[in-house]
Order: sequence, then C-alpha cells, then structure tokens
Amino acid sequence: MPQLDRVIIFSQIFWLFLMFLVAYISYAHFVLSNVLKIFLVRWWKLRKDITQVALKSRLTKLLIDSNSHSLREIYSAAKSILLSLTKKLFDSNLNNPKISLQDLNSLVLKVSLETSLYSSKSITKSGIYSHWT
Repeated sequence: MPQLDRVIIFSQIFWLFLMFLVAYISYAHFVLSNVLKIFLVRWWKLRKDITQVALKSRLTKLLIDSNSHSLREIYSAAKSILLSLTKKLFDSNLNNPKISLQDLNSLVLKVSLETSLYSSKSITKSGIYSHWT
C-alpha cells in the first residue's frame, strides 16, 4: 500500500500537522474573535437593560412616595367640592324633595372631569400614582 510506505510517511505527517495548524490559526483568528465580540455586545446590552430597569423601578417608587401627599390633597379638595355642591343642591331643593340620582351623577362627573383636566397627575386603575402611565 503506497500510503503506508515508510519513505513517504514523514511527508504525510508533516502536511497533516501543517494543514491542521493553518486551519486552527485561521479559525482562532477569524471565527473566535467574531464570536467573542458578539458575546461582549450581548453582555453590555443586558447590563445596560438591567441597570435601566433597576433605575426605573427606584424612580417610580420615589415618585410614588413623594407624590402621595399631593394626591391626598387633590382627593380631599375634590371631596370638599363634592360635599359643598351637594349641600348647595340640598339647600336649593329643600322645598322640592325631588333630588334625582342623575343630578348627583352629573355632579360627580363634572368634578372628576375638572380634576382630571386641570391636574397634571396620572392615576392608574389600581389607584396608585405612576409617572410612567
């Protein structure tokens, strides 16, 4: 068998190691460096996203804590306006015992509309102030 001849076995082993070395160096230089760059970019993006989420949650908690007092003031002002308007409605209609539920509903809608129009605060469905909604 010519491929196992002792005369040419040294050259075959030499070319085997040389081709393996060339393939290894080209793979390590071109392919692995690109893979490393991809992993580094992904790591930086994840780190940035995690930092932004943590910052957003801290900022939201800070805004909720700092604005809860002003929300209570808005609520008490709306409540006092509603009470005064209902007292006026009762006083004006004292002789007339027909106080309709429709009048009270329109009154509540009017006050809530004015509060939402002239207030820069935003209240989520759960009743908690949130700057992000």
